[in-house]
Amino acid sequence: MQFTSYLPLPTRVYKSNLLLLLIFLVCSLNYTVAQQSPSGVVSLSELEIEKAVQPWWPLQKNTAITGAPLTIAGTNFKKGIGTLSESSVYIFLDGKGDTFKAEVGLQDPSAFPVAVKYNALSDGSKLFYTQDETGKKFVGIANSEETMGSGSVQFVIKGDGKLLWRSKKIKGGQTPTPIALSLKGIKVLELTVNDGDDGISGDHAVWGNPEITYSSFKPILVDANYINTLKTVDNNFNNHLKPLIEQLPVGSAALRTGVNKDWLVEKVSLSSNIYKEDNGKEIMMSNGLVSRTFRLSPNCATVDFKNLTTGESLLRGVSPEAMLTIDGQEYAVGGLDGQKEYGYLKKEWLDDLWSPDGSFQLSTFTIGDIQKRIEWPNKRWSLESKQPQKGKSISFTYHHSRLKDIEVQVHYNIYDGIPLISKWFTITNKGSHTIVLNNFKSEILAMVEAESAVEKQRGWETPNIHVESDYAFHSMSMKNANKVVHWEKDPRYTSQASYLLATPCLLECKLPIGPNEAIAPAATFESFRIWELPYDSSDKQRKGLYTNAMYAKIAPWVTENPLFLHVTTTEDAKVKAAIDQCAETGYEMVILSFGSGLNMEDLSESNIAKFKALADYAHAKGIELGGYSLLSSRWISDEVDVINPETGKRGGVIHGSSPCLNSQWGIDYFEKLKVFFEKTGFDLLEHDGSYPGQLCASTAHVGHRGLEDSQWKSWKRISDFYKWCNEKGIFLNIPDWYYLSGSTKNSIGYREVNWSLPRERQLVLGRQNMFDGTYDRLPSMSWTFVPLTEYHGGGAAATIEPLDTHVKAYKAHMIQNYGMGLQACYRGPRLYDTERTKSMVIEVVDWYKKYRDILNSPIVHLKRANGREMDGIMHVNPELKEKGMAMFFNPTNEEITQTIQLPLYYTGLTEVARIQEKEGPVKTYTLERDYSVPITVKIPAHGYNWFKIH
Repeated sequence: MQFTSYLPLPTRVYKSNLLLLLIFLVCSLNYTVAQQSPSGVVSLSELEIEKAVQPWWPLQKNTAITGAPLTIAGTNFKKGIGTLSESSVYIFLDGKGDTFKAEVGLQDPSAFPVAVKYNALSDGSKLFYTQDETGKKFVGIANSEETMGSGSVQFVIKGDGKLLWRSKKIKGGQTPTPIALSLKGIKVLELTVNDGDDGISGDHAVWGNPEITYSSFKPILVDANYINTLKTVDNNFNNHLKPLIEQLPVGSAALRTGVNKDWLVEKVSLSSNIYKEDNGKEIMMSNGLVSRTFRLSPNCATVDFKNLTTGESLLRGVSPEAMLTIDGQEYAVGGLDGQKEYGYLKKEWLDDLWSPDGSFQLSTFTIGDIQKRIEWPNKRWSLESKQPQKGKSISFTYHHSRLKDIEVQVHYNIYDGIPLISKWFTITNKGSHTIVLNNFKSEILAMVEAESAVEKQRGWETPNIHVESDYAFHSMSMKNANKVVHWEKDPRYTSQASYLLATPCLLECKLPIGPNEAIAPAATFESFRIWELPYDSSDKQRKGLYTNAMYAKIAPWVTENPLFLHVTTTEDAKVKAAIDQCAETGYEMVILSFGSGLNMEDLSESNIAKFKALADYAHAKGIELGGYSLLSSRWISDEVDVINPETGKRGGVIHGSSPCLNSQWGIDYFEKLKVFFEKTGFDLLEHDGSYPGQLCASTAHVGHRGLEDSQWKSWKRISDFYKWCNEKGIFLNIPDWYYLSGSTKNSIGYREVNWSLPRERQLVLGRQNMFDGTYDRLPSMSWTFVPLTEYHGGGAAATIEPLDTHVKAYKAHMIQNYGMGLQACYRGPRLYDTERTKSMVIEVVDWYKKYRDILNSPIVHLKRANGREMDGIMHVNPELKEKGMAMFFNPTNEEITQTIQLPLYYTGLTEVARIQEKEGPVKTYTLERDYSVPITVKIPAHGYNWFKIH
């Protein structure tokens, strides 16, 4: 039998395809890069003049303000801008403009139309216009049709706020006035038309043939505040940001280029840090395994994201650090515009980029140590000890010129010893009026594509990075629970191989809906968090070990793994008998299971007294006590339940029906559970039917306003409750992906009715479930099942009771579950029924606790159970005395003896391994070049064997 040998090959292997390359090169000739701007000439009418400032009527491209052909004193102009007095146009040149040329004057008058309409203005005058099937056309402003003025205006041109040119007063009928100006070094050009002191009537001004010659940067229009923004930005950078940058340390070589270690097998002692780059405008956060670089001028943007274990730069383009829609208006947070090409990013381009018009602007930044999200008390055994999370945190603070009372902070954490970065943002309303955050994108990264395909793909490979959020639900697997991570098309990337521009290479982290959150004065909104973990390999096992380590680092509570019994009754005598059996055999917790009769919503004195007495009894025996509560899949009432957006009624949603968590009933439900736990001293909540992301269309529930905020509000309520439980030391069994919100266990993933199959089939299927479910998560993060009593039918052939009669099957379940590091829901009234079964349970529990650390360590998957031959797994942990423990199982009717190559790379051993078969003599092996050793495994029919690796 061939067992997988895992070699130390952390870097990805890239294969070239000559034909694809040739197709790409030929096709790319047909593209022009929209962002690339060579030297040239542009007419003002070719730009987006919608941002121009003008009262009463929009500027017109290539026609007079009235829609007539552009004419000044009989001279016609094919291109130009028709405008009124008191208008301004702001053009961003970024210092790359050469000249500006134009001819200016007043539009030649035309006959007053016959059929006109008007709107009365506040000063008593009238705005006249015509309207037909093509739309409305401006006629003029006057007190009456007979009093339309001939007009007089003055043209003014400024560069970066300084006067460059001013015309004399120009009246109707005067010949065009020519303009020719140098634009050298000017960032923002301002073109203004002022009234000639005789009122706006007749001030129909014309910029005829306005042209800008430029080099390398094509001009764009910006809003009126842009000049002040540039000045503020420059002053803030020179007077505040630059001194902050100068105070930062210089990064070591290891922080810049990587530590050259495989962190999965060799501990990285290098501390995370944030340091300055040589150019004086950039800072980098790094831990020697991953780095993220920010440029802080003229705004803050991520300009590099590097996997230091492979040396790969993952970023191909610059984007905003976040996007916010506030009161219906979208704003960029940070970011830089003007990138020429989005297939790659060159350092020399960065100096030519500019701050996006209308964006939130970086004000300052602060650096500190990582702070805990949840104050986990760690009151029971766990593989991860309670210790401070080590790493660095940086927070960037942004403000907006038009939203002066709104402060946005974008936060980043980098963790020691793992290539992991997290991100989230907060919004604080320092004003006197409530604002509404309609929606947001908390992360936008233009990443290097994982594949280049010319034609349409059935399924795309996405960039080799794990991105996960705490905004997760409705799944027993991360892939389906991950609701906010999206790989989108990037329309800026016009040179990609895909003809349809369909390559999924733009990471966006955003909610499915909402949040539509009202942020009151003095309130702060906090987004979900994301964690970004770049892989160094496409190997499934290695990638799984990455996420195993991530969960242990950011959610150490998932490494708690108490031994528990599911009791199916609440009768005092039977519960106490089960507690006694747990104390006698080494079990640690009793769970009052579904169907037991426990009701945590009953806060009557008698109910509280009953279960407090049972908890006190358990605690006196050194046993924890907890129980089951059902949330979703319940029908409460028309007023309480989730309202289906499609029908306007309850029902027809996930789980059939569910109470809305933000109805008064839902709010009271969580308060009742808190009171129950505080008064009884219960230690565990098994929360079934947790919140699966239901959308609720009700507008009558007190805790949410409508559909748009219903999911966010419900997730916030339940995740806050789980964090409360975690901080109170309440163990959380939740059949959903709430680990990052405080949950400790989820189901391994099994078909419920399989536990009604014959016992032998349950064993093989159970090992398959555990094998499959422990790639991307630690063994302690899941539970499996053992039907001591009948479950979903199956009768005597499926159940373990009577325990003594089926003691071999009972032990087989225990050995494979505990041998693979999983707890099971041993569901029944007791752990043993005879001294023989009691001795068996004690024997297995003692063995498990002796090797508890290694049995709870990550799993290397050797061979999946198939019912025909030996199968096995191996726990690995380079930091323990026992570096590994291999478990093998024989599902056949005959003894198996087989020599295999045992892969030891992830044990951290490099030269010699000392291996014991069970508690037998130690044998010394020299590791082969692929870090494996040959061992002979002998297993009796329907038996097992195990090996310790030192």
